[in-house]
Amino acid sequence: MISERIAELKQQLAGGVSPAMATPLVPETYTVNPAGVLPLADFLIDAGVKGLFVGGTTGEGTQLDADQRQALHEAAVAAAAGRVPVLLHVGAQRTDVAVALARHAATLQPAAIVAMTPTFYTLSDDALARYYHTIAEAAPDIPLFLYDIPQFAVNGIGPALLARLARELPSLAGMKTSRVDIQFVRQLIDAMPRDRILLAGNESAALGSLALGADGLISGLSTAIPEPFVALTRAAAAGRLAEARDWQRCINQLLALLAGARLGGIKAILNQRDIEVGPPTPLLDATDALLWPQAADILGKNKNPQISQITQI
Repeated sequence: MISERIAELKQQLAGGVSPAMATPLVPETYTVNPAGVLPLADFLIDAGVKGLFVGGTTGEGTQLDADQRQALHEAAVAAAAGRVPVLLHVGAQRTDVAVALARHAATLQPAAIVAMTPTFYTLSDDALARYYHTIAEAAPDIPLFLYDIPQFAVNGIGPALLARLARELPSLAGMKTSRVDIQFVRQLIDAMPRDRILLAGNESAALGSLALGADGLISGLSTAIPEPFVALTRAAAAGRLAEARDWQRCINQLLALLAGARLGGIKAILNQRDIEVGPPTPLLDATDALLWPQAADILGKNKNPQISQITQI
């Protein structure tokens, strides 16, 4: 039953981080390099992540054609090989494209599908509800996450729409929200039924979201530097608040390294860690800055005694 799948997924993702995976690309193209997916998945799983979120914002999914997104989904599910849950992003500007991606994803049997709201045009809650109903109907046996990132998508998902869809969609597993307003995140947590899942994406307030009741994190930076996010979520889940605060400060220092070229910086760090993912899509800014040595220095200066057990630098 779908409710049992959601309950199992909630347990699997609780108290951990699921990186928003970078997408390995052929340089200067919008073509996925499937051979690069397995080394990245191995790297992240070995670091202790709880799941993998594929083809989202950090994964440049909205920049790729549908056939390339399908190729990425196939490679990611095969790479994870049941070791951790895989969440496949199927959201699209057009509902028919999202439906096609959802149907294809369902054949792969991922742990869940995720759908960002359509972008650019401002939509009513009724229009957004129709969009999510249609996607859910295309893959009724696969748990579905709403994806709330209005700072990029224009359209957001407020507490009222969240509560409505939780009532109306049996397959609704929960939400991934990237809101930067922690008070709004609190309202979403309050609106979420206790048996569903809220995953927070605001890295600079990750600990605050967990303390308010978020089940776990989805983080773009953690695809390149998973260690402090794994450490923070473990410490928070164990009630080691002082340690978790230290890791939050460390994460905030790491975020400052990405100013001006976030996706390019994330990919640069991975390439410098010998995880070959290529550059970002041609539309986005790449960087040749040596960011990993700077990041490793920040990690090395963290005073937490657990650092040597978690990082491999």
